[in-house]
Amino acid sequence: MPELPEVHGYKVYIDSTSLHKKITALDCRDKRLLKKPVSDFEKALLGESLTETVRIGKYLFLKTTGPKILLMHFGMTGRPNYYKDPDDRPKFGHIVLTFENGFHFAFENKRKFGWWELVDDIEDYRTSHNLSKDARELSLKEFKETLATRKTDIKKVLLDQSVSAGVGNWMADEILYQAQMHPKQKVEGLTETQIKTIYDAMQHVIETAIEHDAHYADFPEDFLIHNRKEGATCHHTGAEIEKIKVGGRSTYFSPKWQKL
Repeated sequence: MPELPEVHGYKVYIDSTSLHKKITALDCRDKRLLKKPVSDFEKALLGESLTETVRIGKYLFLKTTGPKILLMHFGMTGRPNYYKDPDDRPKFGHIVLTFENGFHFAFENKRKFGWWELVDDIEDYRTSHNLSKDARELSLKEFKETLATRKTDIKKVLLDQSVSAGVGNWMADEILYQAQMHPKQKVEGLTETQIKTIYDAMQHVIETAIEHDAHYADFPEDFLIHNRKEGATCHHTGAEIEKIKVGGRSTYFSPKWQKL
């Protein structure tokens, strides 16, 4: 599933290809992917241009020259695709915008878990949907304040989008591996130093992933992502990586490196 680094890459891609071009057509092959009637999207987008992208976690907001803001959520397999020849429309490009310059923007969505919405205000949407600030923009003070009210496993808390918007399953595992923290460590038992260690690890993982365009193979060798499977070898201890369930999510950790 696209998480913060992947969606950041999509933002950069859209910024470099699809802004400031008048939209002349919209084609949607599956209207279930639209949170409003297709006529609402046509009214909001046709004749307008995309002007700016704003990312909060896994949500990408596209401002337009009109009053509405286009919101994209990429689900499990979504990604953008900018192309020219109509015959190059990707197989799973279920929604396509056509621009005045003859190019097209496809919203690829193989498993159809992604969706589009129209919103009036980004901050109103963020607060009404209980999203934290983007995890990349979150301050240590804000992170500490949020954790102060939690009393469950740290892995579950990191996955909570009201705590650290954009952090998903692989990122949470990686953050805790880098912080040398057991995924079932209770938040109320964390010291100030441990909280800062987790926060610093979160920022390190985010920036590393963005720097490498979310290409996992290019991540530093001490990252769990290279051995994130049951029975693999921990980079630090040589022990086997274990798999457990935390909050219903598959969780990988090194028991000798991340002691409870």
